[in-house]
Amino acid sequence: AKRKINADESTLDVAVLIRMMLRSLLLALATSRCAGDGIEDSKAADDAPLWRRVVDAVPKRLSTLTLTEQRDRMALWQRGIHALPENVDVGTYARHARLLPILRHRGGADCSEQGCDVGKVDYGALTRKLGPDFAEALRENEREHLKDCAKSCEKFYCGAAPSKPWQTRSISMGSVPPEDFAQEFAFPLDLIKVTQEPIVSKEEAARAIALAREENVDINEYTSGKYKLGGDWLAKMDKTRNWFNTQLEENIFPAIAASFPEVVTNVSTLRAHSVAMLKYNATHPRTDVHIDNGVLALTLALSPQTDYEGGGTFFEHLGEDALVEMDAGHATWRPGSVRHGGHRVSSGQRYIIGAFLLLEDRVEHVRRLKNRGAKLRQKGDLNGAIRHFEWALAINGKCATCLKDLSELRSSLADMEPQQRNEHLKEAEAFIRRSLDLLPSDSDALFNLGLVLSKKGDSKGALEAYEASAAVNADDVELLYNLAMKYEEANRKEEGIQAYRKALKAQPSFGKARCNLGAALAESGDLDGALVEFLEAVRYDPSSPTPWQNLAVLYHKQGVSTVQGLAQCASKEAAVEISRTASHALGEADNAWRKVMDLVDDQRTKQETVTRLAQVLQLRGRAVAIEDPAAALPHFLEATQLLPTEPSAWEALAKVYHIVGDEVNSKKAGARLGVLRSLAPQR
Repeated sequence: AKRKINADESTLDVAVLIRMMLRSLLLALATSRCAGDGIEDSKAADDAPLWRRVVDAVPKRLSTLTLTEQRDRMALWQRGIHALPENVDVGTYARHARLLPILRHRGGADCSEQGCDVGKVDYGALTRKLGPDFAEALRENEREHLKDCAKSCEKFYCGAAPSKPWQTRSISMGSVPPEDFAQEFAFPLDLIKVTQEPIVSKEEAARAIALAREENVDINEYTSGKYKLGGDWLAKMDKTRNWFNTQLEENIFPAIAASFPEVVTNVSTLRAHSVAMLKYNATHPRTDVHIDNGVLALTLALSPQTDYEGGGTFFEHLGEDALVEMDAGHATWRPGSVRHGGHRVSSGQRYIIGAFLLLEDRVEHVRRLKNRGAKLRQKGDLNGAIRHFEWALAINGKCATCLKDLSELRSSLADMEPQQRNEHLKEAEAFIRRSLDLLPSDSDALFNLGLVLSKKGDSKGALEAYEASAAVNADDVELLYNLAMKYEEANRKEEGIQAYRKALKAQPSFGKARCNLGAALAESGDLDGALVEFLEAVRYDPSSPTPWQNLAVLYHKQGVSTVQGLAQCASKEAAVEISRTASHALGEADNAWRKVMDLVDDQRTKQETVTRLAQVLQLRGRAVAIEDPAAALPHFLEATQLLPTEPSAWEALAKVYHIVGDEVNSKKAGARLGVLRSLAPQR
């Protein structure tokens, strides 16, 4: 939203202000690195009570400040400004800072300059309100939790150890609190932790990669949302898992416990529930933007940054340019519900270990209700799914993913129940807009809004939503594909072509995008460019009839255009040259239509394909006959076999027989032609 600027603010030189603030930020960063007195660096701070560490974490947020001073400090904090230039009035500086955007959307819809109030969950009150089914769902969550924790200890380290403070830097989690235990996490403190000193040595990181390669990690494939990566689960890799368990015991678990003392009561409660080694490269470059299936999540970098181009961890709320890049041995740990993704690797290889962590003494009711709702949806129990998502939302009213799940369900019901389509779509839009109120930079929510608006017939609104989503997540292939189609609907053809090209740059094997790009190029007159895309489409997706249909139509069109040029030929030599060109194109169309016939199932499409193939055969025969009439006969004969009741096929066959001197067969074909013509009025 645009903010109205007062008259006394309108003359502010924003460029100068930004430079001032950048200098102050760099000064503050340099000071913290030299002094080493951050909250996680100091032994004295570790021993301090929680309230003192919270106060020290945000400079000068002291109870002695006036209300105006508190508001000024909060305005600066929201914009990532934690230190001021010398001899600068805080109030004036904060007033100028308010012209800048809130960089990190701290605190969601209920945040003000006084701070954020997350609130504690009263499960007793919720149970009385929502009834016995809700109570049983909570008990099922507890049973699942105990099983998951016990299963974790079968493969991964579980044990007691003292916490070990580790030097880290902290990053804002964004506008939405953790889905579970937001109050315990002391949200909105900066909850994404990134190591400043390696948690694992470079030598040990290299050894982990070597062990994983011995266990064939390079030949396996791992699915992350709609993308595929190389990699495998550590539960299946004994040597690599044993290495990882040593790291958990010696450093990782103790460091995580020290980072989140409000949530992790002691190291013995930590459980590594799901752990995988992932391999990024040019063919498996990235993950989608997602949340992790645990109360905490870990990403451990194993490859030196010199081994690859690109890469890094992308936290969506920080923007495309704010990547968290880590060298071998460094790690990040954070609440599992922060939206993030593995950024694209353009060359080389990047290995990481990703882990979802549980806490033995804390049951994540929101996450487990959502997971069970998703399973019910897969089984077709949409009402049961809706109920579980609504329960999760009742526990945490700021659960953005709960709102997205409810929106997706209502959108699906709109397709399944056409008599209530408008009502379902209205609710779907309301849910997704509530989600975006909490997290405006959620690219998935913007994408889903585009889908809902498209279903409602609001093409303009859908296009705007897709464009906003692409501004956050610029190489999501499904998003770019939908965006391209909306550009075409809006008659913005060139922008549509560029969006298809971006989608294919992100995923060259995306057959639908290649088909649509080829069609768009053909419509613009670039038949050569269209041919390239159609050929690539059949190479990547040879079992789909659509690319073959597009290829057949293009070759068919080229053949027709070339055959029409025969009428202007002044010599036989010129006619022969044209006929050969036409014959080649029509031969390719012939092959493509036959491929379509093999791939399609429904009879209507198959019959339409037969008709098109017969047309190609007649044209091909006509082209071949210019140079060798006898060689044209098989094409005309097959056309009559494919379309035995089509008069034009028999007429052409009779003429060719006559040209080659076979009057007997010419008369037979002519007789069949006469019969068909006599029957024509009755058909």
